[in-house]
Amino acid sequence: MARGVEITWAGGEHEFLLTIELLRALQEKCDAGPAHVLNRLSSARWHVDDVIQPIRLGLEGGGMSKEEARKLVKLHVEDEPLSLSVITAQAVLASALFGTQDDEVGELEAGEADQSANLSRAENGASPASISGGESSET
Repeated sequence: MARGVEITWAGGEHEFLLTIELLRALQEKCDAGPAHVLNRLSSARWHVDDVIQPIRLGLEGGGMSKEEARKLVKLHVEDEPLSLSVITAQAVLASALFGTQDDEVGELEAGEADQSANLSRAENGASPASISGGESSET
């Protein structure tokens, strides 16, 4: 399941989420795939909708009504220099494509125990030399 990202933006904390359906809408509006849009944002070759659409669609995906998202984007993106919103657009799009820092691969779910902590040295693959910190006594 896709997870969003919470960003402090426009005077408050807002949840941004780009689902597959919203990424398709972004692709259509920007006439480019999401990775290409992110590349343009990162290389200062962005188009107007490359900045506006990830933010607007991300707000909608995060639970905001279309009307409220459009109002906020008009006020804080369209009515301001667009370059001020490039980093926000990058963060929203990058979180959809790559996840967030706290969304690590293999992270344990709440209530799961790390079983490797309970293994003996022999069971966890540690060699005698690595356990003692010295070299093996074989010559």
